[in-house]
Amino acid sequence: MCKNLYLLFVLIFLTQWSYAQQILPLDEEGYLKQIQQQIDASKDEKISLENYLLLSEFYAPIDSIKSNQALKKALSSTHTELLEKGVIAYYQGVHYANLGDKKKAKKYYEVAINELQKSTHHMDVLIRSWYNYAYVQVEDKGYEVLVKTLTEQCIPLSEKSDNKLYLAYAYTQVGLTFMSVGQLDKAEEYHFKALDVLANVPKEGVIHLITYFNLISNYCYQADSSSAKIYLDKATALLSKYPDSRQYPNYYYQLALYHTTRQEYPLALEVLKKGIELSKEKKQPKLTQMLYFRMYNVYLMQRDYLGAKTILEQILKNNILSKEAMNRKITFTQLASVNEMMGDYKEAYQWMKESSVLGDSLQQQKLLEKMNELEILHHTTEKEQTINQLMQEKKEDALLAKNKNMRILFLAIGFVLSVVIAFLTYLNYRNQQKLNKQISLSHQQELQNLENKRKYEASQAVLTGEEQERQRIAQDLHDSMGGMLANIRMSISSLELEQSDPLLNKIDKSISEMRRISRNLMPETLKNLGLEIAVKELCESMSHKHLCIQFEAFNIGETIPFQTQLGLYRIAQEGISNVIKYAQANNVIVQISQNEDVLSLTIEDDGIGFDTSDVVYGLGISNIKNRIQLIGGTVEIDSQKGQGTTINVECNV
Repeated sequence: MCKNLYLLFVLIFLTQWSYAQQILPLDEEGYLKQIQQQIDASKDEKISLENYLLLSEFYAPIDSIKSNQALKKALSSTHTELLEKGVIAYYQGVHYANLGDKKKAKKYYEVAINELQKSTHHMDVLIRSWYNYAYVQVEDKGYEVLVKTLTEQCIPLSEKSDNKLYLAYAYTQVGLTFMSVGQLDKAEEYHFKALDVLANVPKEGVIHLITYFNLISNYCYQADSSSAKIYLDKATALLSKYPDSRQYPNYYYQLALYHTTRQEYPLALEVLKKGIELSKEKKQPKLTQMLYFRMYNVYLMQRDYLGAKTILEQILKNNILSKEAMNRKITFTQLASVNEMMGDYKEAYQWMKESSVLGDSLQQQKLLEKMNELEILHHTTEKEQTINQLMQEKKEDALLAKNKNMRILFLAIGFVLSVVIAFLTYLNYRNQQKLNKQISLSHQQELQNLENKRKYEASQAVLTGEEQERQRIAQDLHDSMGGMLANIRMSISSLELEQSDPLLNKIDKSISEMRRISRNLMPETLKNLGLEIAVKELCESMSHKHLCIQFEAFNIGETIPFQTQLGLYRIAQEGISNVIKYAQANNVIVQISQNEDVLSLTIEDDGIGFDTSDVVYGLGISNIKNRIQLIGGTVEIDSQKGQGTTINVECNV
């Protein structure tokens, strides 16, 4: 039973673990500093662009906004032609894969593969593109697509380019895949192939560590703790040189697995708690959930079914691993099993029913995808025949058009010369007009400045009065109407009338609505628990099934003035409302961060966007700008049609 349970966890986490094993140097902070120094110091535009792409990849699993900002820096450059199209596409694929948008990621990986196959340059990027392209298809097509890609593409390309590190990585990933289907002897064979290749690499690094981790897991699944200890010691010795490495949560996962194999459950739980704390500190949410799931395993081994059930419910609530349909199905099944062990057969039946419905949905989706693939293949064959026919006709037309084009060229040259002369005449006239208008514009500018100052003072007074009135009304509602409704409810409840239940329900709804209005006017969470919790609750309350609002907070202090907190809360409220009204978005990221005395708020959506140079801002944006002026901050709005909108707010605290 234990072995089957272990293999279930390999099945649920294989794709997550592959990304957790990100191929970065073990000294990640040093690596990050090196990238930043290259960006700051280099005068070579190509080197700067390459390092912005590396920066986007570094932040992709831990900070989606910073990853997107670095990627935009590279893509918005006027010198993108210095980089190969396939290289840029690969890093775009990495960014979208970590956002969970597998469809976009797959498209960019396909572009990367098609472009990079044309030359022998960037062979390492081509290998990674093949691997990631297979990875994003595992949930839909199964592990065979990953094994096929590793054996037919990644391994041959690594051998051809004599890249020992990627060859070893490909071998150990094949072994990891065999682990997922219970072929532990076959998995061990491939892990040892990786070690044989790494024997020719003089310095131990992250690939060595990943291989040690995979061997620890493989031996633990065989209940061979003595063999697992050999590679646990090797991993410990290697990581001791890098005390700040991002790989430590992975290490604690393996250490807990080792203690579980030896039935040292208290030690396993202690190690898992360290790993969870560290993964949260290093902003590795998927790893945090993996460690929680390992904790669930330990509780299950101890027959602490209530603890196991609590962990599973927490994993579903966090909705990080359970975003993957297959992971969600397995979690439902485990909840059914745990409730059955606890004797709660009704809840166990409900969870098994959820699992069955999700399984049917997955099966239907795969069938539809297969039918679509066959239809696309049929249409592709027909299009190829049409293209061949059109190409032949095009060659014949080209011969006839060549002479005609020469005549058109001469006429075009004469026309262009005429346009140039007319344009120069127009420029001379326009410059003269500008000189005449300059004095008038200067005077109008002074009048405009005075008018803007008056409007600013008026808006300050309106906003201050509005907040005071909000607070007064909220307090009156809570103290007066709340007390009156509660008193009426108690009176009706004591009378035991026939119609008392409907009346009580209506009064309860009235009390709830009164409280909602009161909180909206002046949120108690903001006053009692601070900005971070208040904005988090705001995001949760404004989310719905067509709009996912993701909230992130970093280093928020506890000494922020209340007026500043209130201003940022209102700005977040107004910004999300604008997204709901106008953006037609599916996803919104709201991030609050503090760096020393600078407090930042970012609201980013993937909606329809707009042209910032050709738009009249409405009342919502005006309110945001007025509130920013009130707290002495700045606001920047970045948007393009079809590419979403980003609002960046900064102020001093």
